[in-house]
Amino acid sequence: MTERPNYTSLQQALEKSDAEMQAAECHGALCGLYCAGGRVELGPWLEQVFDPFDVSDQLIKEASQLLVGLMQSTQAQLNDPEAGFDLLLPADQEDLAARTEALAQWCQGFAYGLAAGGLKQETELPADTAEIIRDMVEIARAGHDAEMSEEADEDAYMQLYEYVRMGVLLINEELQPLVNPGPQTH
Repeated sequence: MTERPNYTSLQQALEKSDAEMQAAECHGALCGLYCAGGRVELGPWLEQVFDPFDVSDQLIKEASQLLVGLMQSTQAQLNDPEAGFDLLLPADQEDLAARTEALAQWCQGFAYGLAAGGLKQETELPADTAEIIRDMVEIARAGHDAEMSEEADEDAYMQLYEYVRMGVLLINEELQPLVNPGPQTH
């Protein structure tokens, strides 16, 4: 399995290759695709990230290698029984405004991924799942409030991060339940 890239290295590779998406949005879209469809085809996903997707472009090749690592690790994390899933966002040391913007981009990508993965607005979903998706659409519109205290901002960001992280796991479980064979009887 290829290693999961960190936010900064993926962001830099996507910027150099003139990708259509930022790193956070890209990961959000990937998670939405997995939640909606259960699997993601590499080629079509890369075509969404790069327009045009030119396999002869060295910068696109380099960014694509990082995306393969992100794809593999994301699928494993979404199915981790220990809930070891993490959003791909800037590190905690980064500016809070940048992290807030990236979280909003992540949620925007997630909503896009759900739709691109085949989830229709009219699909009947459990109430909790539908509410989380609506909340993520609202978070995608979020901004950083410069008037709040830094400590309050940091706390609010961490609460939103955890809400989104756990929401994705719940949505994935609702839309793509793992098949549990249960105890074997002989």
